[in-house]
Amino acid sequence: MSSADRSSPSHRLVPLAIFAVLLFFFWRPIEDYDIWFYMVSGREVAATGHIPDSMFYLLPLLGEPASYIEWGFGLIYHWAYTLGGYTGMTMLNAAIGAATLFLAYCAAIGKREWLHPIALLVLAVVAWWMTARMNYRAETALLLAMAATLLALEKYAERADWRWLILIPIAGWLLIQLHPSVVFLLPVLGAYAIEFFFSAPDGRASGHVVSILAITAATTLALACLNPYGWHEVALPFIALFSAKGLMADITEYLPVMDTEYAFDFVAMAALGILSLIFQRERRISSSLLVILFGTFTFIYVRNIGLFALVLLGPMVRYGMQMLPDKISPRWQHLVASAVLAVMLALPFWQGKLGSGTKPGLFPEKSAAYLKQHLPGSHVLNFFDYGGYLAWALGSGFLVFVDGHDTATNRAVQLHDAIFRADPGWENIVSEYRIDAIFTPAVMQFSGRIIPLVEQLSTSNEWRLVAREPSGLLFLRADLLAGEEIDKRQVWEQMIEEAQRELRKYPDHADPWAALATAYQALGDFVTAEEAAQQYRRLNKPTP
Repeated sequence: MSSADRSSPSHRLVPLAIFAVLLFFFWRPIEDYDIWFYMVSGREVAATGHIPDSMFYLLPLLGEPASYIEWGFGLIYHWAYTLGGYTGMTMLNAAIGAATLFLAYCAAIGKREWLHPIALLVLAVVAWWMTARMNYRAETALLLAMAATLLALEKYAERADWRWLILIPIAGWLLIQLHPSVVFLLPVLGAYAIEFFFSAPDGRASGHVVSILAITAATTLALACLNPYGWHEVALPFIALFSAKGLMADITEYLPVMDTEYAFDFVAMAALGILSLIFQRERRISSSLLVILFGTFTFIYVRNIGLFALVLLGPMVRYGMQMLPDKISPRWQHLVASAVLAVMLALPFWQGKLGSGTKPGLFPEKSAAYLKQHLPGSHVLNFFDYGGYLAWALGSGFLVFVDGHDTATNRAVQLHDAIFRADPGWENIVSEYRIDAIFTPAVMQFSGRIIPLVEQLSTSNEWRLVAREPSGLLFLRADLLAGEEIDKRQVWEQMIEEAQRELRKYPDHADPWAALATAYQALGDFVTAEEAAQQYRRLNKPTP
């Protein structure tokens, strides 16, 4: 397809239309737990005018030294919320996702046709893969910075204008204020430097080009050190890799990709990537290096799947453009392109994922409302995942116990684990910290294992059940009860609901069956309890 008509008024609208489709595609509700502790720190920065240097909302850590390395990310989302509520947050997340894919697509097509049907099909597939990580997480800033880096490098190669490279240190400096991952831009620069060493852009010496890219990398690192935490934040990915392995082992996003629901996607991504690298000629060295590197990262930790998808876009688009026969008429090509864009618009509807605000039933909104109404200024013991939301929704005056804002094990995490395991003496810890309310799910996410504390609370006269919702159960100290309590048989009904939910996602897990057996036993349904127990024993057999 010819690109000669790119300057026509109608053609200039095409990039805008593609961006608008991507914006719509990423218009998804909030369903990630991490956004809330970013918002808490962003709210504090906006209120005080400085980044807190000590913990101010986690009960066991009050006053201890703390760092808020994603302070900038929390601040921009706090501003988005201030200006437009949860819809404003949805708009910001969608804009980051759309800008990331749009810049990477610009880098991949170069001077070629915007509406090439295979290129658009690849864009749609990569966008679908990336929705797993385009979910209000601080790493979306890294994805956007990487896309800007890819575009700058492609424009430099195409136009021989070093000024395009200025974009990379600027992107790195902005990124480090939002997320401590600027070092991930260096492999992109390194891969292109190796590419250009063996095959320099037309009219330029290899050594000269490599030197310019080396200077760009050094400038990016130096400029990134101009952040509130200095060089330490630049090096943080390496520090966390070796210092937080114990906690990472318990967090789903640090699982190997083949142990998650994205296993099939990863296999398909790897297969298409290999196919593209074998048969496409342009940027073969740099693309191969980046696909191997980020494919390995994803194989080790599923959280890197967005980075893997992003670096696959270029080789897959170029291979798709190379393989489509030129004899297909422009009319048919534009028809297919229109169909691809239409599918991208329809897919969120079909998946039921289009929307703004919080995803219904995912966060303890009912429990937060109860606490604000009946127990202002209370101390809340919460399960790990929900501390960020509760701290955000309850606001100042309340103190929660723990959240996931720090990947290093600390006293709050240790106490949390001891309590929720119902270790001997857990009641003493609860008493020491003057806990007024406890919010917890009935089973662990992913594993489906029963949370021992829930079994203790279900029979305790010291704690009353006052609220139940899809995300969990709210217990109140008996002497603080305000209003009617809920029959504690609903603890077991909640356990059944949560265990079945985990089985729908992970049908080969044994622990949800043990939870079902326990819950049905407690409810007096002994036949169903025995059936669940048999399923547990079948799945829990040791492998020979």
